[in-house]
Formats: sequence, C-alpha cells, structure tokens
Amino acid sequence: MVADSYQAGTLEVSLWERSIRYGLRAGGLIVGFAIISLLVGLIWSYDSVRYPGAERQAAAPFQLRFQPTGTLSQQSAYQTSDDLPHVLGWYAQHFGLGHEMPEGENCVSMTRVGEVLFLQRSFAVTLCAYPARTLIFVNRSLAMR
Repeated sequence: MVADSYQAGTLEVSLWERSIRYGLRAGGLIVGFAIISLLVGLIWSYDSVRYPGAERQAAAPFQLRFQPTGTLSQQSAYQTSDDLPHVLGWYAQHFGLGHEMPEGENCVSMTRVGEVLFLQRSFAVTLCAYPARTLIFVNRSLAMR
C-alpha cells in the first residue's frame, strides 16, 4: 500500500519549548557531572585520610556507598603500631578534628562537619588502642542539605 501525502509543511516547535528542553538537558548534564566529580574526588583522595604507615584492614576494605537519602559515604579501616596519643595528634593536626568523645574503655572518636554550597561534609575518625596496635576507622560522607 502506498500512501500519498499532498501536505507540505514542517513541524514547528516553539522557541519556549526548545528552551525548556535545552535547559533540562543542560541541567541534567551539570548534575551528572557534579555527581561524577564527587565520586572521583572521594575515590582519588581516600589515601589522604590514611595515617602514615598504617595498613588497610582486610576485614573492612574500602567501601563507597550511595544511599537513597542523597548521602555518599566512604568507610575504611586501618591499623598501625603507633600508640593512640600519637595517632590522635596526627588526625587532629592534619584534619582539624575536634570533639573527642570516649567510645568505651579504649576508643575515642573525633568529628568535623562542614558545609560547602548545597552539600554537608562530615568526617569522623574512631581510634581504638590495643597493647601492640591502634585501630583506625574512618568515615567520610557528603549529603545534600
């Protein structure tokens, strides 16, 4: 079956509709680029939170999670043979952590929360002292506020 069309003309889309479509695409690209940049930044800088000479714990490998609440978090665990006060001082000096809170008999936690544009950044370190080692648990997260 052959269909003949005697209509001539073009389909026109208003300038307003084209502008909205272009704006939505551009906005989607910007949001996508921002999310990818945050992921790359967290993955690229994860070694910067490692205490010098500390070994990564095999039982708790590097983890990067994105929760449905809009929070991106990274957890990692390390151990070192240095004593707790020395490790505590290093984290306090290099990351400006404060609010030392005792966590049980031989552990202490330090936190820092800050805001950048529309994001809330948090950084928490828990240190646990044992006779021959100090365990280091690091948690960093980014959340939309």
